[in-house]
Amino acid sequence: MPKYAICFGYLPMLNYSGFSSQLHDSQNIFTLVISAFKNARLIVSEKESQIRFASRTDRGVGAINQVVSLISKKDPILSEINFYLPDSICALGFEKVSSDFHPRRDAILRTYSYFLTISKDFDYPLARKTLTMLIGKHDFRNFAKRDNKKEKETIKTIEGAEILPLDGCTYQIRISCKSFLWQMVRRIVGHLIELNNGKCDSEYTNHLLESKIVKFKPKAAPPENLVLENVQYKDVQFQYDHKSLRSFQQTLNEHLLAAKTKAALYDFFTTHVQEK
Repeated sequence: MPKYAICFGYLPMLNYSGFSSQLHDSQNIFTLVISAFKNARLIVSEKESQIRFASRTDRGVGAINQVVSLISKKDPILSEINFYLPDSICALGFEKVSSDFHPRRDAILRTYSYFLTISKDFDYPLARKTLTMLIGKHDFRNFAKRDNKKEKETIKTIEGAEILPLDGCTYQIRISCKSFLWQMVRRIVGHLIELNNGKCDSEYTNHLLESKIVKFKPKAAPPENLVLENVQYKDVQFQYDHKSLRSFQQTLNEHLLAAKTKAALYDFFTTHVQEK
């Protein structure tokens, strides 16, 4: 039977428990995807269909390119899959792949984006300098949460790290690496925040990279501002479904409008709640 890779997008929402292999969890996005596969008659069981995914994401983390592979007798029809998914989760594209394709092991590059809103006195040059220090091959054990179930190699090679100003106080932090440790991006962002707040300096950045034992690790920044932006493969080009893309864009626009309304509400409070 043929094997397919399907690309999913999902919004950064805390009411989902994340994207992982915890199939007993009804609020796990992967569980919801498998249920949609079954309802769309793509699979009978996850074991027989050898379902795999590219990247684990924690509660609150979003994605626009999470990749799931499966073996199926019929071509995926994305509108059928999406019919059985909440509007905040959407199958966007698919591609037929080789029988030995594995979405996690075959990924050649992953990119995450973190959106940080911080006070106007944010030290942008220091943040950019720090990210430059992290590029290359380093031991990132101090920028990760320990996974007691697995002993993982903590040496990683960051291929790219940049911070992009979006407006006066909002920045996009993009980090690319073949694979990441648990909470690695969020703790890098947490370190940038701690640097900006004067809790440590650039010497401590070197200390975190070079020492196995440190006084304190960076705290992880909140998950709901993190997005799995892209998972890149050597020979996979997804065929995107325009109807699914339009539907997901409509959902995104509805959430954007709600966020703008909420921002206007808090701006009103900030303006009018003043000392008399």
